[in-house]
Amino acid sequence: MKIDMDSLRELDINELPWWPRPFRIGVLVILALIALGLGYHFLLADEWASYKREQSKEAQLKIDYRSKYQTAVNLPAYREQLKQLNADLEVLLAMLPNDDETPKLLDDITLVGTRSGLKFDRIEWLAPASREFYTALPMRMELVGSYHQIGDFVGQLAGLHRIISVKDFTLQRRDMDEGLRLSVQAETYRQQTLRTQP
Repeated sequence: MKIDMDSLRELDINELPWWPRPFRIGVLVILALIALGLGYHFLLADEWASYKREQSKEAQLKIDYRSKYQTAVNLPAYREQLKQLNADLEVLLAMLPNDDETPKLLDDITLVGTRSGLKFDRIEWLAPASREFYTALPMRMELVGSYHQIGDFVGQLAGLHRIISVKDFTLQRRDMDEGLRLSVQAETYRQQTLRTQP
């Protein structure tokens, strides 16, 4: 059946049941598509967006679950590690002087220096500096001796039971006969940390 443009213009919407079959089917398909589009937009779009959000949350929850599961499974090992870390911390904290031991530390440094053959011009404590987990106890020393005596002193200083770090130093030659002058600033530390409970 051949339809020309004039007959298309003569179609009336009120006479839809009597239209030629291809036009009726076309109109029904268009109406069905419009109904589906409007139904999706007003009824399903929000639900679909909510579903997608919940899917992404589910993926994140699975990742969190795996992480927490691994932590729970390894909890005995973590507790053992924490116990070992606390034991190591106790050993290190024992190397930090308390208020009663700081004069003894000065005596130990003086003994190491005189044993190395050095002459002390000055050894004194500077003002303590409070940090987040510890208090730094700086000291200044000025001593005179040969290059090898100073090297021996620094080596023995590193071997002391207490933690001492050398911060700044200058090494100068005084006279040809008098040897070298070492001016050094060192620090030891007093702890302020709390132990971690397993």
